[in-house]
Amino acid sequence: KIFEKSVEGRPDNKKYTFYDGPPFITGLPHYGHLLGSIVKDVIPRFQTMKGYRVPRVWGWDCHGLPAENKVEKELGINSKREIETLGIGKFVDACKRYVDNVSEEWEWYVDHVGRWVDFQHAYRTMDRKYMESVLWVFQQLYEKELIYKGKRVSLFCPRCSTPISNFEVAMDNSYKVVTDPSVIIKFKLKPTGEYLLAWTTTPWTLPFNEALAVNEDLDYLIAEIEDEKFIFAKKLQFKIFGDQKINIIGIAKGTELVGKEYESLYSYFPTKPGDHKVYPAEFVSTDDGTGVVHISPGFGEDDTNLGMKHGLSMIDGVNDEGHLNEKVEVAGGKYFKAADKLIIEDLKVRGLLFRQDTLSHSYPHCHRCSTALLYKAQVAWYINIQNLKNQLLKTNQGINWVPEHFKHGRFELGIKNAPDWCISRTRYWGAPIPVWECPDCDWRFVAGSITEIEESSGQKVIDLHRPQIDDIIIPCKQCGKSAMRVKEVLDSWVEAASMPYAQSHYPFENEAAFKQNFPADFITEYTGQLRAWFYVMHVISNALYQKRSFNNVVVTGVIMGNDGRKMSKNYGNYPDPKDSIIKYGADALRLYLMGSPIVAGEDISIAETEWQIELRTTLNTLWNSYRFFSENAATANYDYSDKNPKSNNVLDQWVLSRLAETEKKVDEYLTAYYLPKAVKELKVFVDDLSNWYIRESRDRVRPSSQDEKDKLASLQTMAYVLMNFLKIASPIIPFITEYLYRQLTNSASVHLQDWPTIDHKPDANILKQMTLARKIVELGHAQRKLTNHPVKQPYRKVSVKSQAKINLDSEVVNLIKHELNVDELVFESDGKFELAIQTIFDFQLDEDLIDRGKARDIIRKLQQERKTNNCQLNELVIGQIPDWPKSFENEIKQKAMLKELRRGQELKIIRA
Repeated sequence: KIFEKSVEGRPDNKKYTFYDGPPFITGLPHYGHLLGSIVKDVIPRFQTMKGYRVPRVWGWDCHGLPAENKVEKELGINSKREIETLGIGKFVDACKRYVDNVSEEWEWYVDHVGRWVDFQHAYRTMDRKYMESVLWVFQQLYEKELIYKGKRVSLFCPRCSTPISNFEVAMDNSYKVVTDPSVIIKFKLKPTGEYLLAWTTTPWTLPFNEALAVNEDLDYLIAEIEDEKFIFAKKLQFKIFGDQKINIIGIAKGTELVGKEYESLYSYFPTKPGDHKVYPAEFVSTDDGTGVVHISPGFGEDDTNLGMKHGLSMIDGVNDEGHLNEKVEVAGGKYFKAADKLIIEDLKVRGLLFRQDTLSHSYPHCHRCSTALLYKAQVAWYINIQNLKNQLLKTNQGINWVPEHFKHGRFELGIKNAPDWCISRTRYWGAPIPVWECPDCDWRFVAGSITEIEESSGQKVIDLHRPQIDDIIIPCKQCGKSAMRVKEVLDSWVEAASMPYAQSHYPFENEAAFKQNFPADFITEYTGQLRAWFYVMHVISNALYQKRSFNNVVVTGVIMGNDGRKMSKNYGNYPDPKDSIIKYGADALRLYLMGSPIVAGEDISIAETEWQIELRTTLNTLWNSYRFFSENAATANYDYSDKNPKSNNVLDQWVLSRLAETEKKVDEYLTAYYLPKAVKELKVFVDDLSNWYIRESRDRVRPSSQDEKDKLASLQTMAYVLMNFLKIASPIIPFITEYLYRQLTNSASVHLQDWPTIDHKPDANILKQMTLARKIVELGHAQRKLTNHPVKQPYRKVSVKSQAKINLDSEVVNLIKHELNVDELVFESDGKFELAIQTIFDFQLDEDLIDRGKARDIIRKLQQERKTNNCQLNELVIGQIPDWPKSFENEIKQKAMLKELRRGQELKIIRA
């Protein structure tokens, strides 16, 4: 119960609040969910170490089309009508069973990526208490006059028979390239007989045409072709006619066309006085088409707005399953897409089709069932976003966005361009719209709690779901008749947006706790939520309290699936991550993802090779560093201590400075939510620790070392560095740090520790000198490799030439000499020297240098033999070799831990 202890061990009055965007309960998690879970784990772990109590409770998003579509497939249902035939109660019961059965395996994935979260007390949006808080939210907004019922145009799915919010389609770019008819139709003006040419890619809307729109500022040509006269925008002549010769007989401004009447294409429906006239509209452009726009109110936002402005007819021309009104004789009862062909053919026969082509373009589809959507007017419930926009923009200023560009970029632009939010769904599995309406008068009852419903109806609320809630009848207080609940359910995004309140059943319970924890300190999701969860939470909190709902937000990018699209349960375009988690481990995945551009809002494709690299490099290097220390510490009977060691050795001073520097930077970056920068600091430090500090300290801590004081200083330093570094790295790589910390300290967990305070202050001079020293070593090794002079062969001298004068302490110089295996290091500075630094070796050899090289090679081979034979570090053995330089015999015996050196035909060791 380390997780529980880590939360409960922090003061209750020092809370750090994290809101978790609940996943849909459908299907199994993919890498995108794991990415989110890791970010949601790193920051709370860090804040816990900083002394905050960070409760983390899981949540399930249960309602809405995702679950309904899954259940429809299970039941073999293909339409809303079939649900009604089956029975709403049976369908809703099937939805309940479905969401109860699919969540179990999620825990395996969440546990195995190292995320700490409370599953036992998880909230579900389908739970009675959660839903009651959602009803309260609706009532509050209604009483503030921010919710209205009206007939407006919105995207509509004919397969699901429900409106869809614009942001639902935009969030994951649910657009597909389709090929549609592209036709230019002839509209005959009265009484003169010229034809206005209008372009459309939705011929199925032509039976419902009520107006034409032109731009008053455009010039329109009047051309004569084969005794017919056509009117179109001058700028579009070439697009319409190409090189065809036409006879231009006149020109007119758009203003001259406004008000003209034309003959209706069809006469299936009654008309109003303003119908079938030309109207001005700013949205008419010359980007495409003819400069004349066909207007069909009820099928398109611009069309509907223009129709409402001028009082035009708005015909319910398509039913909720996408079929045309039966009154349309030419295509009545046909699916709207199938009606195109019939209408085009009819207009062609009647001589009203000017041109027929096809057009490939991006078209919106249902994000759940992939059906082509249409813009359709219907009576629905809306949140008035226009009255909230200034407030939404104002409170956005106080949010810390990571990356920052989203603040005034996609999020702010999304607010500015947002239409009113359609929050009703003509579906079944969801929280009910808590509105009862009298059929005989205008009385309406809006409930905000179960108690209000029960007291007003005199009935017991058994279940807030349909159909039980539909059976609740409330007497009308105005005329005494029976008021019935409206049949719609709420958009599931209203439930997601209500999460800050509903997860704790506010305001019915936990009022003080909610106020203490609102707004959230931190949230995170991927870029699609800029127009979804981030946006809807912002809307509801501003509508309720005129304040933001979160202070800090990390926006991750999208992990692309194996088909190039966003990885999605709906697409099934990803491999199960389970095998790779088992094979490479979560720490490697966490390093890979948290260090990648995806946590800076950029998209990536999962690359297992990159995942493997983190295991082979950083994690293995850290493991080997610990092993080196523990083996040598055991041999020296060293008692571990995390107290700041006292050492005058430059290597110890340097690594302690690097530790302090790393702690400061990682703290700074995690506090600012810059995860890739924090990961980079950790990885660089692991490399510094292993490939410089330990590399240069090997001879200091080995049993062969004669300087016991220096050995102790080095071991003390390593212990202090490892213990504190494991704390610093634990939020990012919780598994390996937990294991190693417990091995080092015998304590319960690194995750119960506070964020370390490094007593040693960074020494800027030592850090600068060591950076320069490592640069010289790097150049020296590169020159040896280029000239084929192995490091094991010592040389007398290396010269370091530079533009500026180099001043290094003697200890640092000795490190360079040791690493480059030279006796002397000479610095030469010349302001005219072209290169910043260059190393030049004196590769002349004498007998002494040759013998030293041989001795070093013998020592290396004997030490390798010791490893092969699993010798203890302090175990004395007998070494056998064919020959060796006599002047270096004692050095060979000392460094290879030999009690005897014998001559033999092959190099080997003999254990006593």
